[in-house]
Amino acid sequence: MPGGLSAQNERTILTLYALIKLIKIMTLINPNDFSRIDLNLLVVLIVMYEERNVTQAAQRLHLGQPAVSAALKRLRSMFNEALFVRTTQGMMPTPRTCELIQALTPLMAQLQAVVLNPPRFNPEKDKLTFHIGMSDWIEHWLMPDLLAGIMREAPQVSINAVATDPWKVVSALEQNKVDLSITVGQETSRDLRREKLTSAGFKTLWDPGQIDITKPLTVAQFVHHEHLLISYRGASQSAMDSSLEKAGVSRRVRYVSSHFSTLPLMLSQMPLFATVPMMLVDDWCRQYGFQSDSVPVHMPPFELALLWHRNRDSDAATLWMLNKIRQLIAKKLSAIR
Repeated sequence: MPGGLSAQNERTILTLYALIKLIKIMTLINPNDFSRIDLNLLVVLIVMYEERNVTQAAQRLHLGQPAVSAALKRLRSMFNEALFVRTTQGMMPTPRTCELIQALTPLMAQLQAVVLNPPRFNPEKDKLTFHIGMSDWIEHWLMPDLLAGIMREAPQVSINAVATDPWKVVSALEQNKVDLSITVGQETSRDLRREKLTSAGFKTLWDPGQIDITKPLTVAQFVHHEHLLISYRGASQSAMDSSLEKAGVSRRVRYVSSHFSTLPLMLSQMPLFATVPMMLVDDWCRQYGFQSDSVPVHMPPFELALLWHRNRDSDAATLWMLNKIRQLIAKKLSAIR
């Protein structure tokens, strides 16, 4: 995560800590032999210390006795030390070997746990911050419910909503500025995963105190009044204008913005239309007393999708958050339909 400390990060720190301690131990080794360091040899050293017998050590390691003897020879060369002395009681470790075993045993156990055990995420205990890219209308539609659920289930998990329009989201993900994104764009790259969640349409909103019309909204009514337009690239036209042109009419766009947040205030004060994603309509009609209807000309639907970098495919925390978003969007869409 760009912020916070995940369980996987803690495991990485543990690995580094163990490796640092191993490096300190390796200072006992002849510097010219670093290229020959093999963790498998350290396993042989530990098992030989426990068994004190080459044959028994070979059986535990599922190796042949000559292979264990060869490993001991390499260990003696690495440490420039006899390590074990043959006695009537078996292979007796030297004091240097006892010192190495005391340091190596817990470290090897830690390394085994970190390397072999899959990373886990515990939402009830882990502390981290998710940086989620989205436009402001998606934040308005989803984040209050998502945050409420997160606060109940994951008391130490935070969300940083990062403003990313569909044209900037790919670079934000590739540069690790966000962990994942909820987007309406088609943009992606070979380094990213894109999961389509749904296709959705638009509706047109107006304030009945500013525009006194009856439904259904007609093309003539639609072009009679001026419009607010959301454009992430500053364009003064959209696909809707192409449909209007085919019908032999046009509209006047009075105001262009890349933010949805100002639209309700403007609709409340001026006789304007705003065509917005259908997900916003019910809330805005309830909060501001707006009226809504289907767009009277063809308006292509948009796709709502999740985007994340492939390097997070196995990250337990990211997978958990992706699933939370999927579940919430499905729930909210079912309420609309």
